Amino acid sequence: MNRPLQVIHSSTWLKATFVLAIVPNLAACSWLFGDQGTFRDRSDDYRKAAVEKKLELPPGIDADAIYDSYAIPPIGDNTTLSKSFEIPGPEPLSEDVGRENVRINKLGEERWILVNGSPGQVWPRLRSFLTLNNLSLQRVDTTNGLLETNWITPSLEGAMRERYRLRIEQGVQRDTSEVYVLQASLKAGLDNWPERSSDKEREELLSDELAQFLANSPAAAVSMLAQQTIDSSGKVTIEEYSRTQPYIKLQLPFSRAWASLRRALSKAGYQIDDLDRSQRLFYVNYSEELASGEEPGFFASLFGSGDEASAASVAYLVRVKESDSKSVEITIEVQDADDSDALEPKTLLKLIKRHIS
Repeated sequence: MNRPLQVIHSSTWLKATFVLAIVPNLAACSWLFGDQGTFRDRSDDYRKAAVEKKLELPPGIDADAIYDSYAIPPIGDNTTLSKSFEIPGPEPLSEDVGRENVRINKLGEERWILVNGSPGQVWPRLRSFLTLNNLSLQRVDTTNGLLETNWITPSLEGAMRERYRLRIEQGVQRDTSEVYVLQASLKAGLDNWPERSSDKEREELLSDELAQFLANSPAAAVSMLAQQTIDSSGKVTIEEYSRTQPYIKLQLPFSRAWASLRRALSKAGYQIDDLDRSQRLFYVNYSEELASGEEPGFFASLFGSGDEASAASVAYLVRVKESDSKSVEITIEVQDADDSDALEPKTLLKLIKRHIS
């Protein structure tokens, strides 16, 4: 008997084919991405790593030429915390979040340009500035961060021939640079660079022009040579004498460190009540509420005066100790050891550190 011809609708056939195609694909995904798959998650593989024995070199090979660039320091002690806590977030890469892109700083007779960006980022912009102003270079020293121009004759009547030296170095904070300008005229000699500029007005004129150029020209290139040879790790760190004695290590001479610290205390929300430069001491008060600019609540203003509200701040001593001629150590301590509102020294030092420049 002849059976009637069965016609399968095309859409039904496509659906069936699609379902059948999914099955081997799911199996393939499991094979590729499962725990035993080719592309498995390897983020915890380091937990299974074993410590290998020390490499033994054949006789005659100098072992001093081989060193571990990423040596893991030994753990001094293990502490079990008695209660739960919240892990703090990482420190911001850019510490002074409110700083300007370019700023001219002055301390005594010294003047410099503070720029956001590592020396490797700022170096090409310095060269661009000299090129645009037709200042040819006689010497380029990337290792020491120096750019020295050839002798030029200013267009001013009676002006002496002059030349300029630009020096760039790492700023106090990471990802900042300091640029110093030195001007020398013929009265300084053909081969000598003076300690101070021969003409202060000419130095300041070029500094102002350079600062304006840096403010208007965003970083577009990086000098890898300058980035590698000029230290970019910053000059301010928090270290510890012991687990209970943290301090700020600031690689600046005392006169500049003192001025930088005074500015940083004010920016960080500390109230400077008094200071004694001869004793290297700041007498400050700090309150989290006052530092954040928060006004007293309704009941605080109803039952207490403004003086009583401000009395909630804690009095601290900030000490500056010279390590050597080029660095200082900064510590902070509460004046009243029994003050229960006092914050941890490390927390207070972090507030200061991020504003030092």
